Amino acid sequence: MSLEFAMNAWGWALLNFVWQGAVIGAGAALLLGLLRGASARWRYAVCAASLGLCLGLPLAQCLDLAPADVEFTGELPAVLEQLPALVTAWALGTGLMLARLALGLAWVHRARRRSTPAPAQWQARLDGLARGLGLRRAVGLRLLPELAGPITVGMLRPCVLLPAALLSRLPVDLLEALLAHELAHVRRWDYLANLLQSAVEALFFFHPVVWWLSARMRAERELVADEISAALLGDSRRLALALHALSELQPHAAPAVALAAGGGDLLRRIERLLAPKPQATGWKLALPALLIAATSFVVQAKGRDKPDAPEPTAVTATATGATPADASPAQQLRLPVNAKHVVVIDDATGKVLMARNADAVVPIASLTKLLTAMVVLDAKLDPNEKLRITDDDVDTLKHSRSRVRVGTQMSRQAALEMALMASENRAAAALARTFPGGEAGFVKAVNAKIRALGLSRTSIAEPTGLSPSNTSTATEMAAITAAAARYGEIERITSVKKAKVPVDGRQREIRNTNRLVGAKGWNIRVSKTGYTEEAGRCLAMRIMNGKRPVTVVLLDADGSANRLRDAALIRKSLARRID
Repeated sequence: MSLEFAMNAWGWALLNFVWQGAVIGAGAALLLGLLRGASARWRYAVCAASLGLCLGLPLAQCLDLAPADVEFTGELPAVLEQLPALVTAWALGTGLMLARLALGLAWVHRARRRSTPAPAQWQARLDGLARGLGLRRAVGLRLLPELAGPITVGMLRPCVLLPAALLSRLPVDLLEALLAHELAHVRRWDYLANLLQSAVEALFFFHPVVWWLSARMRAERELVADEISAALLGDSRRLALALHALSELQPHAAPAVALAAGGGDLLRRIERLLAPKPQATGWKLALPALLIAATSFVVQAKGRDKPDAPEPTAVTATATGATPADASPAQQLRLPVNAKHVVVIDDATGKVLMARNADAVVPIASLTKLLTAMVVLDAKLDPNEKLRITDDDVDTLKHSRSRVRVGTQMSRQAALEMALMASENRAAAALARTFPGGEAGFVKAVNAKIRALGLSRTSIAEPTGLSPSNTSTATEMAAITAAAARYGEIERITSVKKAKVPVDGRQREIRNTNRLVGAKGWNIRVSKTGYTEEAGRCLAMRIMNGKRPVTVVLLDADGSANRLRDAALIRKSLARRID
């Protein structure tokens, strides 16, 4: 077979794969939808099989066109004339993608060579976990300083690379949970599967369905590893806490050929570990047609029968025109949230969608800074005025950490952004100290603001929220959050994931303490987190549920992971209301 014939055969196969890939993607999307509640192993299998088809169909068609007595003449002559150019362009793109893959493999090789053996006691812990998973291959544990999280590399001689800093920054039980996750990858030969998957991406880089399937396959791979490691540990919550702790370290991205514990949709993984859904049985995968037929039968049966009274949904609105006080507990959202004090309010109507101990007076920690920001903005002070951090701004109550040293200079605008987005206590203290009349004038202005908002159970003694004397209720914090949403500057600052502010004449990047901001599926307009030992983990935010603004307040949750889980449960229930 001549080179020209081979190029024509492969070019024709590539052209046909444009529509074939779309059909494969549609079929995979249907199956993944049917298996939404099933184990991640089934969805992973669907993605793997679909990628296999993406590779197999073009190869089969190319071989089918291979006999020497077949000639590319007749139909579509103009297209056929361009096939050599098409294949040349494909070869160039594939070559670049394979070069990218080779660079990733070279990085893995260098990382393994630069790493050093882990302490013997940690290698022993890894070996014990490996035995628990039934692994017969030896798995090495090595340290690499520049990493921020554990990764798995290698096939025949697998190895877990671990940053030395994690040995001191994470509790032993959480680090063991991350190592169990990495060993789950080793047990499943995921490194080899990931390499094959990357090769398919390189060959069909031009088709969006391939990239979608590959990304979904990687996400499901992490969920499968979570399932295996959680079963080994016997405690899914422990793994969820470990993943959240790892995310707090803000890890750097590793090459796609490496398998990292922090990969995939981290929030989704934590949600599934903390609140696992019932899984579909295996016959639903084997017989998807039965599911479709059964659904059709149910719909037809309901059409013939007299409809029963509608069952209450997870979120049920109160009667039209009802005020928050009129909301019936039976009509409200009921969810297994961890926070001790909760309120969810539809801001468009004022209806209470959920309330739990919402009128108890409790510390509010850094949620205080919403009031601090409103009072500073109300005073219409010069945003460009330079403020200097002094010893008076240092926290002597909790001795909390700070990213700004004494003597640091920044504008009032920069201090406002640091206080709201990064919850910087020294910046908030400086805003109050430089307020007209000093901190005493600030407290007086805050009390006036509280009265103006019609709040009777809120008390503020200082601007940061470090004092347990800063108290309110979930209901009144919802009113404070709604008031803060009317300030365009507060909305702008708290609704972005990260920003750069000038500090000491240089740009410094700050990140939102609410990790939900900017996350997939979230539209957050106002946000503030808080934490002290007395207040627990707190969160106040305004989110958009479709086109409707909703205020969510969570006070005194046990840990950041539970706070995230509570917020995710509420958002999902709200989303079902508008579906």
